[in-house]
Amino acid sequence: MGNQNLNKNLKEIFNHQYIVPLYQRNYAWTEDEIAQLLQDLYENFKKFEINPYLNYFIGSLVVLKRKDGFYEVIDGQQRLTTLSILLKILGLVKSPKLFYESRPEVEAFFDSYYKNIKTKDIAFDHKVSHLINAVDLLNNSIINPDEKIEKRLSEIHSPDLFKKFVFENVILVLVEIPQETDVASYFEIMNNRGEQLKKHEILKSYLMETLKDEDGNYYQKQQDEFSKIWDACSQMDTHIQKLFSSGDRLKYFGDNYDEIYPVDFIEEEEEEEEEIIETLGFSINDALEKTVKKTDSININDIDDSGEDHSIIDFPNFLMHIFKIKYNTYSYNGNETEIPLNEKDLLNVYDGLKAKIEAKDFINDLLYYRTIFDRFIIKSSEDENQEDSYKWTLQKPSKYTYHKSEDSISHSLKYKNAFDSQDRLIKSISLLQVTFRNRKYKNWLQDILFLFSDKKNFRLSSIEYQEVIDQFIISYFEKNINESNYDQGVKVPHFLFNFIDYLYWVKSPALFDFKFTYRNSVEHHLSQSLNNPVQDNLGNLCLVSKSSNSRMNNESPVGKADSSSTGKYYKNGRIPPKQKRMYDLTNLNKKWEDYEIAKHKIEVIQLLNARVDILGLQAD
Repeated sequence: MGNQNLNKNLKEIFNHQYIVPLYQRNYAWTEDEIAQLLQDLYENFKKFEINPYLNYFIGSLVVLKRKDGFYEVIDGQQRLTTLSILLKILGLVKSPKLFYESRPEVEAFFDSYYKNIKTKDIAFDHKVSHLINAVDLLNNSIINPDEKIEKRLSEIHSPDLFKKFVFENVILVLVEIPQETDVASYFEIMNNRGEQLKKHEILKSYLMETLKDEDGNYYQKQQDEFSKIWDACSQMDTHIQKLFSSGDRLKYFGDNYDEIYPVDFIEEEEEEEEEIIETLGFSINDALEKTVKKTDSININDIDDSGEDHSIIDFPNFLMHIFKIKYNTYSYNGNETEIPLNEKDLLNVYDGLKAKIEAKDFINDLLYYRTIFDRFIIKSSEDENQEDSYKWTLQKPSKYTYHKSEDSISHSLKYKNAFDSQDRLIKSISLLQVTFRNRKYKNWLQDILFLFSDKKNFRLSSIEYQEVIDQFIISYFEKNINESNYDQGVKVPHFLFNFIDYLYWVKSPALFDFKFTYRNSVEHHLSQSLNNPVQDNLGNLCLVSKSSNSRMNNESPVGKADSSSTGKYYKNGRIPPKQKRMYDLTNLNKKWEDYEIAKHKIEVIQLLNARVDILGLQAD
């Protein structure tokens, strides 16, 4: 293979056999990475149709050739594993090309899968659950979420041309390290090498560079304040008020910490030479040196809150939302183009907007919308993969005053529920989050944040806010879902299942104790293996987690619905409402056949038809 002509298409890559050594971690790609891979492939395939000479570079693969002829995978095994499954699904490879050292269960999985091209006959084992999950995701993930008619891999137009594109025009940069390389030292070098600057750090430097006078002298105080606010806003997993000192908290958020005030930048006069940085240029490193460490000048003793939450988006994606709210379009190749939410376009969008952007205004908007985001958008409090312990939160800051002694009064920052009654708000917003998880296509979040461009909405009541969320959900249903979607088996839109669960709960909250989590596998209550014509009927379907789907393969409907203490899936009723209704009907009649399926479908359709009344909205 050598180190000449490093660009290899997948056909060339999979002419060789690879082994993943024991020191490498297990396969760990989830829905985010797999869906993104498929969407990127599809987007570049559409470009390939216009320009058949186009290559798509998908990343790198670092290998070491062993004496037995195998190539040991040093870096890139997650992508390589995913591609090996994808090529089997597309029928482009006939036998396994990827092997795992001292992991017999993984070898058995690939051997069985390549023979049968199915996962339902593979015995469930937690050691291969991510691989089973990957197969399901590659087959069922939406590849074109920005288009009105959703497609999966099997529904792609021009399938033969797509296969040709994937096999011959998708390129990996293949790097073969010398056989005498000390692999342990190589890893140490890789881990210790300096990371490249992130795009949002570069954007920060561009904006700070504009904080100067007519003679090109930089305002130090303005830069320091800009940097302090930017760095706080970038820490998306922490509520914004926690990231400022008590003095700054009062300055930006008011006496009770629950307002938002514009930043009043100090106007530095030229004669105040000590306040002006005289420099011939401003580098990115200058901006990074101004990064405020998380503990700098923050009195953590006055923060009486140890909760840990996780944001549903990252900072680059948040910046894209701000750009779109403020400007909607940017100049690209001489044309006004709608601003995307994909963070990979961050610097391109800035380049098309920079003539319009004023750094002080932008940092004010950033702080304002970050405060809105924390107050009106849910956060998660646990790992999204831990279904049983998962929790959504919606909180706002409050100032707590207490007496340390008779003569001493102190204050602390606490967090409490954003609204007195917010269970339904959390349900509705989490419905949108688990359905439209991909950051690149969170149009619902853009709509919510845009609502607050009218700043009087900062005081929106829970009732008013709930109506906004419910109207969005209803509108999406009416524009995108119809009865043709109901009986499509695994192709039924996941939104439909989540909407049904939401309607059941709003109608009868006392009957259902559940929360929305990342369930993304369509389960047939009456097994597909029976080849019953009603198996793909909406009345026979519910949404479960991938691991639950795999474990249920060999269970009968009565076994799945077992509500006794030995039941594995009923979980004391803490399951989504539609699934619970199916199980309750099964237990009522001691069976689940055509009659029960038809009856449940009628009930669900009646529920959907009553959606406006159930949600208490005004009909259009």
